[in-house]
Amino acid sequence: MPLPLHVFEHRYQALVRDFRGAGGRFGLVATRSGVEVGGPADQEGVGTAAIISKLRPLPEGRTHLVVTGGRRFRIKELVNGMSYLRAEVELLDDQAPDPAAFILASEARVGLARYTTRLARITGRVPSSNPLPTDPLLLSWVIASTLVIELPHKQRLLEQQSVSQRLRREIELLKREVMLLDLQLANRLPAVPSYSRN
Repeated sequence: MPLPLHVFEHRYQALVRDFRGAGGRFGLVATRSGVEVGGPADQEGVGTAAIISKLRPLPEGRTHLVVTGGRRFRIKELVNGMSYLRAEVELLDDQAPDPAAFILASEARVGLARYTTRLARITGRVPSSNPLPTDPLLLSWVIASTLVIELPHKQRLLEQQSVSQRLRREIELLKREVMLLDLQLANRLPAVPSYSRN
């Protein structure tokens, strides 16, 4: 899915210079613990290739980027000697959907529709009218990118090799999030008296 980025740190300005002309790809990895800027950090082991789709240079070396997620990778070894994090990686392929994935995809589409409807009511936005993918693999990535959940949950979805396992986890998360949104919506409604004083 598209991700806008504003690059202003010197080390990431160097990254953009290095990879703008080398196919326009770099890796994105979440920080598991530690500080993200200016100190030691423990990175997650699986990340995503970011493919630059738009690039707009700004003053002082800053850049606006729009990147789209590409193939996943697993970090094999960190490489020293650069201002930004570099690593030797192994590219990961998704397993082909098994028959169960098609059944799970049907349930996941219903759950996603419920979730986006409630989310639209909370935010006041109109839900997307775009049709959901029928391909279980693509659907699993659409759900993963749509869910507004804690980063560790998103990371676990990213790490799943099996489409069926990813969809099962997404169905659980969608049910949890729908329940939480329903509670939030119920608390917003004015109380209706159940009896008349007359």
